[in-house]
Amino acid sequence: MDNISVPAYYSKFACIGPRCEDTCCSGWTISIDSATYDKYTKNTHQKLAPLFRLAVSKNLFPSSDSTYGQMKMKANGSCHFQEEDKLCAIQKNLGAKALSTTCKVYPRYLNQFGSQRENALGISCPEAARLVLLNPEPMQFGMVALDPGVDDQTFRSYRFPLQNDGDPSQIAVLNDFRAVIIATLQLRTMSVGARMMVLGCLLEDANRIVTADTFVNASELSSTLASFAGMLSNPAALEAQFVQIQPNVARKLETITEMISSSLMVGASARFNECLLAAAEGLDADPVNEAGTPGVLARYLQSYTAFYAPFFKDRQHIFENYLVNQVIARLFPFTRGTYLDLYRELVFNLSITQVLLVGMAAKYEGLDETRVIQLFQSFSRKSDHNRSHLDTLVKALGSGAQDSFVDVMWLLKDVHP
Repeated sequence: MDNISVPAYYSKFACIGPRCEDTCCSGWTISIDSATYDKYTKNTHQKLAPLFRLAVSKNLFPSSDSTYGQMKMKANGSCHFQEEDKLCAIQKNLGAKALSTTCKVYPRYLNQFGSQRENALGISCPEAARLVLLNPEPMQFGMVALDPGVDDQTFRSYRFPLQNDGDPSQIAVLNDFRAVIIATLQLRTMSVGARMMVLGCLLEDANRIVTADTFVNASELSSTLASFAGMLSNPAALEAQFVQIQPNVARKLETITEMISSSLMVGASARFNECLLAAAEGLDADPVNEAGTPGVLARYLQSYTAFYAPFFKDRQHIFENYLVNQVIARLFPFTRGTYLDLYRELVFNLSITQVLLVGMAAKYEGLDETRVIQLFQSFSRKSDHNRSHLDTLVKALGSGAQDSFVDVMWLLKDVHP
């Protein structure tokens, strides 16, 4: 494996250091792998050794080698090694090689699908979010050589299969599955909502096949994939089906507001909290209790029509890029949960961002790319690095084993298809 598959944006990324609006050196737990933990606890550097003794601790319940230890943060949430210029004292004094796996890798995802290494960027980093989301062209992919400073890690963000490279013939079919998913999400002759509808239908059919008692081989998916690939040749008919789905904006606002108040507001960063408060103020809604009132609903629909829809009329690529990047960065739908639960998560996350953007548009009487990036990036930092986020969403939706993808379609509808 001499080459790594990456999106075209990947090689353009460079950390902007002290100019970053939301430093990765503050606001969350920083894990330390076992090898780095040993180096830090044995370090004798005059300046750093006292800080290592103060800040480095062993994790009592590590989930993997990469979480063997952790950095204790200051009372204000920042890392003890972040200096006044917002740069890292470890990297300054010992070089990048001395950083833990977490600090070396972020905001990259280092994945493996079968025998193929795949890298991507997570949008919880502001600079990465700009690269991923703002490109108006459909996301493209290519191959790059290994970067010794990053890709020599044994660590994998996500891996499928978990224990080995799998059967190449079955991996090839599942790669075709991913290709159909990405082709669906990038089909710009349909609205984003209609694309998500088709994706849900595909995943439900695939889920039915792979969970059957008689399922033996991934090749059983091939006819379904071919059928769906053929469906994409008639986008007008698919869009017409999506138009028939009835919106329930009041329910959407109530459900998402409850999710925000019960989970997303808890421990929200200052940057994300600014978005939450702006959305609530824009809709004149108490973040906890008033989302379903007629006044809030009227303000939501007014902002959607007056501000949100005009801004995104020629910027649907932002949502498309968000969805495609979630698929590639997290090996969707093969890790973390069932096909349908992961689909529900994707729908719910998309709807949360849309509702908050409508509220923010009401507050500011419009949107710009800076505020859009702030919302996506700060929401990603809260959700994508939270292991309980998926379970919380599924519980909020009241999903059950017999549910269909159709049961979350109302989250994708507002006043227009």
